[in-house]
Parts: sequence; structure tokens; C-alpha cells
Amino acid sequence: MGEKKKISLKTILLNLDAVITGITLVSCTVLVNCNVLMRYIMRKPIFWCEEVVTGLFVWTVFIGSAYAYRTHSHLGVDVLVNVMPPKMQNFVRIMIQFLECAVLVMLTNISIQYLYNTMGKLTNTLRVPNWYISIAVPLGFGLSLIYSLYFIVTDLIKMKKGGAKS
Repeated sequence: MGEKKKISLKTILLNLDAVITGITLVSCTVLVNCNVLMRYIMRKPIFWCEEVVTGLFVWTVFIGSAYAYRTHSHLGVDVLVNVMPPKMQNFVRIMIQFLECAVLVMLTNISIQYLYNTMGKLTNTLRVPNWYISIAVPLGFGLSLIYSLYFIVTDLIKMKKGGAKS
């Protein structure tokens, strides 16, 4: 029989982006299915469901994107890089990482401005502060930026030590 893994608080905190993404995605799925059942069987749709699911989906997308970035799960085409000599591959990868980092700095900054513009506004149905939803955008880009900086530093250290490609 397989060994049972113990899930610690440390494991949860180290994977908080994955936990949040999983919880929000499951919540979206459950709420949408409940609303379908309520609408077509009971003829009484849940009036707040669409607003809540939209907010949860925003969290799923942006925090999930940061998780995908951390785990290198975003799609990439590196055919040209793979045919280069190893030293050139490392250089090109680092340059791409710096470019990604610059884009993430810009997106984080723009998303913070977006969040600032939503302050004081309420959602249409439940009348809760809109920033509860909007804060997921700078959090997602900010987490990706932190991961990007971490990858750059660790890859530069590997390169300096003469390690292989990252």
C-alpha cells in the first residue's frame, strides 16, 4: 500500500497559490451547478451566483496564472533556443527572463492602478467592495514578478557556478 502523506501548514503556505486556485475553481464549479439545478428544477435561480462566480473566476485566473508561472506550466516554444550551443542557450534564457520580468513589472504597476480605480466602488448585486475581486489582479502579477526575480537569481547563480541550463 502507498504511504500516506502528511499535509503540514508549511506545505499549504508554500503552495498557497495552488490552494487558492483549487478552492476558487471548485467553488465556481459547485456554485454554477447549483444555480443550474435551482434554475431548471426549482425555477428559482440564485440571484447572486453570477456575481460571486465571476469574482471567484478572476481569482482563479490570476492566482492560477502565478501558480502556473511558478511551476513552469505556461506554454512556451523554445525550438530555436534548443538548437543553439549550450552557452548561447543560457544567455538567451536569461535575456528572456529579464524581458518577462520587465513585462511583469509593467503589468503589476498597471494592475495596482486598476485596483486603485476600483476603490470605493461596490458590486452591482451584493454591494460588496469591488476591490475584493480586483485585488487578485495585482496579487497574481506580483506573485509572478516575485517568482520571476527568484528564477533570475537562481539561474544566474547556476551560470556563475558553471551549471547546466536551468
